[in-house]
Amino acid sequence: MQIGDIYKFRDNRIRIVMFDNNEVFYLTIKEDNTFVYSKNRTLIYLRTPKDFFEKNSEFIEHLKLTEKEVEKHKPNLPLRLNCFSGLFWTNKSFENETEFNDFIKFSEINEQELKGLDTSKVVIFPTSQQQSNKKSTLLENKYGRISGKELMIECFGIQSEYVKPDKPYFSRFRLIPDGREEKRLSGIGIYRLGIKGNLPSYYLGGEMSMMELESEKSLIVEK
Repeated sequence: MQIGDIYKFRDNRIRIVMFDNNEVFYLTIKEDNTFVYSKNRTLIYLRTPKDFFEKNSEFIEHLKLTEKEVEKHKPNLPLRLNCFSGLFWTNKSFENETEFNDFIKFSEINEQELKGLDTSKVVIFPTSQQQSNKKSTLLENKYGRISGKELMIECFGIQSEYVKPDKPYFSRFRLIPDGREEKRLSGIGIYRLGIKGNLPSYYLGGEMSMMELESEKSLIVEK
């Protein structure tokens, strides 16, 4: 599998935009192999588990992304980063770097583990604890790269407005035959969402992606 490859998947012709060991991100294409929504400046990528995709897709042909497509979608950026368990987003921002350093030390996270983004601009979507995307924030760094520490300090501040101190987890509810099922996801993580205004966008979540949460039975709350 390579970025740009064309497949038949779920009765659609699609192209791979990016992938990692867990997920495949893709977009549907026209007969001329251009993206259906190529003119859209804001998109949320379609996604599926990688193992499911490999078992249920049919390869058609290799086709590299154009330079314009690479610049727009930036497939070189990670699909996920800074995913940690044993902690949760705070309900207030850090007042200074020292306060943040104390927090990650208490959480047993080495500063060297914090990954940054090789881009000067990125859009961050905070997430409500019922898993809806909230108003986004643009992060910028004039030097062309956002360091791991800078990214995390900013993200904690962005997410803090949507965190209840007595609820250190995200919830997902759904109706089932004998009532209602709840899943709870703790931890923190930053996950690729798509593009907004032709800039890469990410959402803030837990230790696994919201897509992975759907199939993770161990997170079901026992009644």
